[in-house]
Amino acid sequence: MLAEVGTIAVEDTRRARILLRHLGLPGGNLLAFHDHNETAAAERLIARLKAGEAVALISDAGVPLIADPGFRLIRRCWAESIPVVPVPGASALTALLSICPLPANQMRFVGFLPAKPNARQTALEKACRSPSATLFFEAPHRIRETLQAIADLAPERALCIGREMTKKFESYYCGCADDVAAELEAGEALRGEFTLLLGSLDAVPDPHAVDEEHLFAALVEELPPAKVARVMTRLFGGARAAHYERARLAQPR
Repeated sequence: MLAEVGTIAVEDTRRARILLRHLGLPGGNLLAFHDHNETAAAERLIARLKAGEAVALISDAGVPLIADPGFRLIRRCWAESIPVVPVPGASALTALLSICPLPANQMRFVGFLPAKPNARQTALEKACRSPSATLFFEAPHRIRETLQAIADLAPERALCIGREMTKKFESYYCGCADDVAAELEAGEALRGEFTLLLGSLDAVPDPHAVDEEHLFAALVEELPPAKVARVMTRLFGGARAAHYERARLAQPR
């Protein structure tokens, strides 16, 4: 696609040229398109599109418009009946979800958290109150502060974090906020952006849930195999004979 279009709108021409060199493509058809010039650059691109030129929009990392520039351009294209088609590529959202051990069938994506402390705190409080999972981005210089806030608001909520996925400092963390923060402190200097999934309430362990292995070990210490088998069958199902044999073999000698 990048070899065929007339213009490539790019978030940063320096980053884009690295990609084009890797692909063996010339970089003379680049047009800078970022937060500071998006309105003016969109007008130039619309004019080229109306003249019949094909334009590609790329961002520095991930998918354009997901916490990246492009919305004004896409909205203008729809208003002008100019076709817009996606070219699927790397996405931090789907990359993290594809390896996440936490349930996230229902999920809110909120992009980057607000930079101002009060707005950030409000956003985190909303996420911690929500029963569904929340997916968001965070910068390295704010990740410790964010983890501390989550630890204060919802210490039992599980997190899954991906850092610099598919890049040089790629790493993953999973656990409660305090545990993840401790693991980050023990590692190398924090670089690159973070993608965080705050797990749903379904991912919070039930303090009243019965752990089968711990219960079995306690029963074996106090009861004969027949009674252990009766209790285990009633609570967890399965064949009583199998529970009996397991309890007989596990009896202290």
